[in-house]
Amino acid sequence: MSPHSSSPMAFQALARVAARQARVPLDEIKAKALDRPTPLNGQEALGSGNIVVVAELDPAHAAPGQLAEQYEAGGAGVIAVPVCPGASGVGTALHAMSDAGVHTQTPLFSMDPVVSSYQLWEARAHGASLVLLSASALQDEALVSLVERSATIGLTPIVEVCSARDLVRALRARAHSLLVRPPQYVATGPEPAMMQATLAKLLPLVPDGVVRVTEVGSTPRRDLIASAKLDADAILVGRAHLAEGEPRQTVADLVAVGAHPALSRRREQAV
Repeated sequence: MSPHSSSPMAFQALARVAARQARVPLDEIKAKALDRPTPLNGQEALGSGNIVVVAELDPAHAAPGQLAEQYEAGGAGVIAVPVCPGASGVGTALHAMSDAGVHTQTPLFSMDPVVSSYQLWEARAHGASLVLLSASALQDEALVSLVERSATIGLTPIVEVCSARDLVRALRARAHSLLVRPPQYVATGPEPAMMQATLAKLLPLVPDGVVRVTEVGSTPRRDLIASAKLDADAILVGRAHLAEGEPRQTVADLVAVGAHPALSRRREQAV
């Protein structure tokens, strides 16, 4: 496993992946992955026409599969599975993803940032259809390789970009789906003014045919509308927002906003 990273966090991630691979060898995880059905088409799910709601699952939920069912019933186009901090974070997320896959037919998005091809097989083995790559955490050669490798084994890579430089590198790596975030997202969460400034700067630079995914800040409905006006294709809604009310209805309300004719007409005119 060669070092693909350009950041200390990615080096730490490689060490954690190496530890998992020592417990479950690559050949074993590959066999498990290939024994599963072909992954669902994540690219197609994200570019369905209306603004797609990507609903974030809480991996620590007592019944993640049942929660995923509620998201699906509400109309979520994709269900994202993040990794919570802590030694057992990845294991908990993989378990939650497997459980969600049993209960739903909605594409699952593994948000454990990929730094090694082992993670691609690991994600597929647990039911993922989409995986996350961070442009800022990977060197050019690794970014190109992991984007290509993802597609080869049937997964849709979503490349996280936080700057114009990230965007250029992601496009050079032939990424077809992007998650656009402010540069300080990891440290502070999406601060509204910075988030809107980042989206306003980067989204117009994304060429036609590349899927644009954004995320909500503190006001999901308003942020979805703002992203739609910048021609985003999908929006990631964090688990904290979905836990505030009845998950199915919260997702359904946002799906309805994303399907509003005014937003649809604007998107059609922009194409």
